[in-house]
Amino acid sequence: MRRAALVALLIALAAPASATAAEPWRGASDVRDALFDAQTELIIGTPAVAERAVARGAKAYRGDLRAGIRAADPAADREARAALAAAAAAARANDGAALAAARGALRAAIFRGSFAATLDAVDRGDAAAAKSWLLLREFRTATRFTRPGADATLAVTRLGEGKLAPSRAHDAVAKDLLDAYQARLRELLDDAARGVDRNLPARRAEAAAQAAGYFEILSARYAEDRGEAAAADARNAYAELRRTALGDDLAAFSAARDRAAAALEGFTAAPFTPAEAARRAQQLLRFLALVPVEYGRGVKGTTVHLDFEIQEASAFRSGAAAAFADLRDQLAKRDAARVEAAAAGIDRLGQMVATATEQKEGVPEPDAVEAETTKVQDALEASMPAAWKESTDESDYDLIALTLDRMEAAAGAGQFKQAEQARLEAYSFFEFGPERRLKAFDPGLALDIEGLIWFGAAGQPGLAKLIANRAPHRELRENRRALDDKLADAAATLGDSASSATVVTNSAILVFREGLEAVLILAAITASFIGAKRRLRRPVMIGALLGLLVSILTWVIASTLIESLATSGERLEAITGLVAIAVLLLVTNWFFHRVYWSEWIGRFHRRRRALEKIDRTGFISAQAVGLLLLGLTSVYREGFETVLFLQSLQVSAGTATVVEGAALGLLLTFAVGAFTFLLQRKLPYKRMLIVTGVMIGFVLVVMVGQTARTMQGVGWLPITPIGGEPPYWLGVWFGVYPTWETLGAQLVAAAFVIGSYFVAQEMKVKRPSRRAQRREATAQPTQEPVRS
Repeated sequence: MRRAALVALLIALAAPASATAAEPWRGASDVRDALFDAQTELIIGTPAVAERAVARGAKAYRGDLRAGIRAADPAADREARAALAAAAAAARANDGAALAAARGALRAAIFRGSFAATLDAVDRGDAAAAKSWLLLREFRTATRFTRPGADATLAVTRLGEGKLAPSRAHDAVAKDLLDAYQARLRELLDDAARGVDRNLPARRAEAAAQAAGYFEILSARYAEDRGEAAAADARNAYAELRRTALGDDLAAFSAARDRAAAALEGFTAAPFTPAEAARRAQQLLRFLALVPVEYGRGVKGTTVHLDFEIQEASAFRSGAAAAFADLRDQLAKRDAARVEAAAAGIDRLGQMVATATEQKEGVPEPDAVEAETTKVQDALEASMPAAWKESTDESDYDLIALTLDRMEAAAGAGQFKQAEQARLEAYSFFEFGPERRLKAFDPGLALDIEGLIWFGAAGQPGLAKLIANRAPHRELRENRRALDDKLADAAATLGDSASSATVVTNSAILVFREGLEAVLILAAITASFIGAKRRLRRPVMIGALLGLLVSILTWVIASTLIESLATSGERLEAITGLVAIAVLLLVTNWFFHRVYWSEWIGRFHRRRRALEKIDRTGFISAQAVGLLLLGLTSVYREGFETVLFLQSLQVSAGTATVVEGAALGLLLTFAVGAFTFLLQRKLPYKRMLIVTGVMIGFVLVVMVGQTARTMQGVGWLPITPIGGEPPYWLGVWFGVYPTWETLGAQLVAAAFVIGSYFVAQEMKVKRPSRRAQRREATAQPTQEPVRS
């Protein structure tokens, strides 16, 4: 037993230091603080005190921190000890620039060792050690359009939970860290250049030395991507950068800095997967498109009128530049010349926007910014693979989240105008991105998200109302949590929606839902075509079939037609709904109101009789043309709306799957249509009119509810929730939504339909009956008395 225990103890002592006990970040923090104190002492104290501070840092490095780094990457340990020795020598010599360079080199060496130790722990499956070493890392600088990377942390957490294999966790951690160090390396090169511009030798030396150390973290991937010879040349460039940073030859330093930066051009330490590249490409194109929009809002002619808009344009240009840097390597392999042109254009855009940031007058005109942006977009799209140019929901969710972050920050600072602008941007990203697909899969969820962004839904007031009322940050935060939950549901819904069965089902339901409305309207049109006039149904039905064919043709060319209409979004849908409601109101009056029976319908019947009397001229009669157009337009209205929805499903699962579902929906529609017209044929004329009128009244009430909800989505109507969460199918099939405005509009529509019936009864039956009775009473002759 003693022997076994002794063996176990020796193994534990020989094994790499466990991060759970070592807490390497504490030792690294002590080293950093000690060298910072040494730099401070050289400025306000004495070299002797500075040297003692360096010694304190060397002591902090020894022990668990050094043991872990030495076990994982001996070269990093040697570099760290050399940097500590250089720091001590610089402190003795009272050389602030050399001490700063040593501090930068030491910091890079510790991160390099931590990088290796983290991956070693992951490979062993030791999540606890990996977590501890992962606390000692760099992050990509967060901006309005990027967030600090958390993929490595999540991967290690899932590794500890047994949900991720060590090999996959290794890839995720390495990718996150490499991406962060490459991003920070670019920033350090810029920082070193600023040290020259602002005459800060210590800053120049520290940034250059740290940049050289960071390149060593990337060097293995660099050699893998470009070969050992290129990696050796790049190492030489960074060594020269570090050496010249400590000298007085600024020209030599600038040349070395340019050479080091050129070595990074087109290189990506953490390559994107195809899906990630497409996602980043969409962000790049979106950021670029927003630059001239924001710039045009802030500049009139050559004068800046709104500084905030110029700041927005600058932020979007910076976001585009960062996204372009991430994709440049892959793009250059496809078309190097166009990528260079795009890079130059992005730089020129930066200069244009910077001019407007620094001065008020004489800035570039908006047309010039737009023209430059168009050139960049054309160059990028020409060099991008087709998959990158297809919109992805993931990039839109990223932009929505980042823009909502900005909204919260602006509202928290009391800048409610900026908060409202950010809210509108977030809604634009949603409306022109995932919303169109989401409406095809889960309309209720899409409406909830709209309501939370606008005037309220899901028991929460909307962001538009909260911002307008200058609500406290706590209320905004509650709404944001609810909105984030709904957006997560939307991402999950669309992420799982590509299955064939789901798409077929949704396609069938969409076609059947719209087809049912068309069947009801056709039934109303042909209600009076009975007896000898039954033959007039034929051109109406032929027109209906032509409407179906035109709808199919519209779907075929929708990839170009619908895209041009997409920017109108829900506004087009709302306007179409209003027109349809107006038509149905007239049809309802046609059924119920005596005025329309006697006058408007009288003219209709005279026109119809005129059509009926027209003789055939050749193969087609004018009568047939008129009735055919009537059937065609009735069906095409529903068909056009169906095409809008089917386009979203086609993006998810392809044409074949959508066609299968659409065919099933058409079969169901034809079945219901056949049953409807068979029932219509067996009903007495008057009863048939009543049944058809009831159907049209029902369609009217449903359409009013759906159109009112669409108008709420675009902000044309307020949203006042009444509480409760009815199932979304009530909204899809019956237009019932839990808001006072939608229910109120439906009640008004129902009251109109029912009221029209009673008014018609009063005017058509009861009032004429009373008048007839009065006339009979007054017209009766008085009986003369009989004379004897």
